[in-house]
Amino acid sequence: MTITVKRSTNSIGMGTGLNIKTDGKKVDRIYHEEEKEIELESPVIELSVSRGLSRSNTLKVADEEYIIIRSTPWRTLSLVILFVLLAVIMLLVDTLFHQVIGFLGLLLYALVAEYSFEQFRLEKAGFEAHTEF
Repeated sequence: MTITVKRSTNSIGMGTGLNIKTDGKKVDRIYHEEEKEIELESPVIELSVSRGLSRSNTLKVADEEYIIIRSTPWRTLSLVILFVLLAVIMLLVDTLFHQVIGFLGLLLYALVAEYSFEQFRLEKAGFEAHTEF
């Protein structure tokens, strides 16, 4: 019994792999635009992916299903916000002390954003989507 998993995330984070988990246990890693077949231990499992603090939704999957991993809009938006605020802090704040405080605040924002929201979305694909790849 196997499922097929395809990573189709945007270019943000394309150099790092995602941990594929079945029933909470890491079973494999998948990289940008890669497609893998995962062996199932039981007829129905809970599938998720993670990387560091980033995580995805959990999806119940069965034998021979095709799953696509996508980035959520929040992932891109949170990085845009981070870089805009970083540029504002570095350009508009005069003292080094306040720049460091601002940078540390942005670092905290990045960690909270990474942990608080699902960064990746698992979706079951129909036959039409399977043949596109």
